[in-house]
Amino acid sequence: MTDIVPVSRRYFIVGFFDGVLTIQGMILGAYLSGKSTTELVISAGIATALALGISSGWGAYEAEMVEQRTLKRKREKALLKKVDGGIMERAHKFAIWISAFVHAISPIFAAIVTLSSFFFLPMDVAFITSIGTGFVLLFLIGAYMGKVARTNVLTSGLRLLIAGIVTLLAVTILNPSHVS
Repeated sequence: MTDIVPVSRRYFIVGFFDGVLTIQGMILGAYLSGKSTTELVISAGIATALALGISSGWGAYEAEMVEQRTLKRKREKALLKKVDGGIMERAHKFAIWISAFVHAISPIFAAIVTLSSFFFLPMDVAFITSIGTGFVLLFLIGAYMGKVARTNVLTSGLRLLIAGIVTLLAVTILNPSHVS
């Protein structure tokens, strides 16, 4: 009725992808500054993850409210009657909240997993481990997309891995630490 499963899956994938890339960019930027500490990376990483999660969730809530209202109006037009309250109304409200929740949680989860090595390892090792973890996560979410779409899982995984590599190359090249 509300198309909640594919919508939630899309929000999960997009949020997860954003969470990994955003945290990888933040970690690389901090590392390239030459002034980062484990505490700074963890603090900035958690703040970034939370801000991204709130932004993603809020944006998804607003977008889904519009989409679910549009879907409801189409159904009312097809039924030739107004549908207020009842199961259809509750289903649309539920879909809005689930979509927002999934899109809020997925980038936070991805970011924290990518950042997690900084909780346990020395700075230089944590840097390499977190970048590697991010690349593995990108490959896995891409492979999952390939599985869902019934396409080549390896190709799908590599596409998102390449997106991560390109992003970090751009961050490295464009990082202002090169200017000084």
